[in-house]
Amino acid sequence: TSYAGTSADIQAARDTLRAAQEDYAPQSELMKSGFTTRARLEQAEHSVEQARATVNRAAADAAEARSKLATGSAGENPQLAAARVQLSKAQLDLSRTKVYAPVDGVVSQSDRLQVGQMMMSGLPAVTIVRGGAAWLEANFKETDLNKMRVGQKAEISFDAYPDLHLKGHVASIGAGTGSEFSVLPAQNANGNWVKVTQRVPVRIAIDEQSPRPLIAGLSADVNVDIKE
Repeated sequence: TSYAGTSADIQAARDTLRAAQEDYAPQSELMKSGFTTRARLEQAEHSVEQARATVNRAAADAAEARSKLATGSAGENPQLAAARVQLSKAQLDLSRTKVYAPVDGVVSQSDRLQVGQMMMSGLPAVTIVRGGAAWLEANFKETDLNKMRVGQKAEISFDAYPDLHLKGHVASIGAGTGSEFSVLPAQNANGNWVKVTQRVPVRIAIDEQSPRPLIAGLSADVNVDIKE
């Protein structure tokens, strides 16, 4: 409700009250002389009371409108409210144009990105090789795990760098074989089972800084000292 609208309502209510009062006065005089009926006089009284109540309601609405204007809580223009919603959405969309890496590292396959390329939600854009402590995964035969323990020292050599030998240690031993967690694990439904030695992934942490870049996916040989 606008303040201008309530002011107009007050004026209209006052005009109606004035007309009702002007009609009531002669009816009251006629009643004293016996030239009108009690019903017509009561109807005039009712019109006056009704008009007075309308004036009071209009005055209350005007006071409420003034209060809202003073506190800034008046109803907002619908177009302005819609514009505020669009602005908030645009700011949210803009904030989502910046994608932050979950870890520190080096971006791989960055040549796949092109300026202006559209990114699809849920599809990978680039690969990040995590920085910090380096490690590798060695797939040992299950028959080699009898004396292998976490913490045992290891020596690592790389096919790419024949002269490079790094020190490391066993960080963890996998909880399952490689075939157990493959996309299509081997099943023996017909009973013709052939025993195959399984491979178990063992994580080897590299304990020293490499003078050569350790590229993800390189082939390496690992020797674990199980005498400790």
